[in-house]
Amino acid sequence: MNTEQTTAKRHGPSRVTTVICLALILCAALVIARMVKFRSQVDVTLPAVLWEDGETTAVNTTLHFHGELVKQWGQDDSFSGYLELEDQPFTSEEASKAWLTMAREDGGLNRGLLEYGKFPAHTPFGELYTDREYTQFFLFPFERVPGEDDGTSTYVAGSSVYVAPAESLDEAKALLESHGLLMPDGSLR
Repeated sequence: MNTEQTTAKRHGPSRVTTVICLALILCAALVIARMVKFRSQVDVTLPAVLWEDGETTAVNTTLHFHGELVKQWGQDDSFSGYLELEDQPFTSEEASKAWLTMAREDGGLNRGLLEYGKFPAHTPFGELYTDREYTQFFLFPFERVPGEDDGTSTYVAGSSVYVAPAESLDEAKALLESHGLLMPDGSLR
């Protein structure tokens, strides 16, 4: 055996082979990590206020968020359960189920469309923003606008918001402002 063959046997695989193997292991780990779903049961009841933009007072209510939250690396969060509002009877657990897919926003909030209804029919209720820990909620209900000739309806952003946790209009405005959901003139975004 010559000196080059002896040296190659002592040092093991080449660096290129090592790098390729490490890259393949890393790719496999990333694929496996994307497949893992973290499921958690959520049951949160918070004081909330309903504020109509431009009003000087707000209506106190309660927001109850309970169901199953699924987080998956590289994917939007999804929620299946109930988001009950004390002043909206159709949101109760007995009436219908809420479905959410929460996409991450640049401002640090998750954003999703809140729909109610028996599966598979869904009725849009509003746009929900929440912090990443699901401890603060901002729900902007839609207003239903009837169609002109064809009898259909569309849903447009309304001028009110549910804010939780908040027990007063000042607390609600402070939370809205901290997340950039309140304009400098004090109106909703």
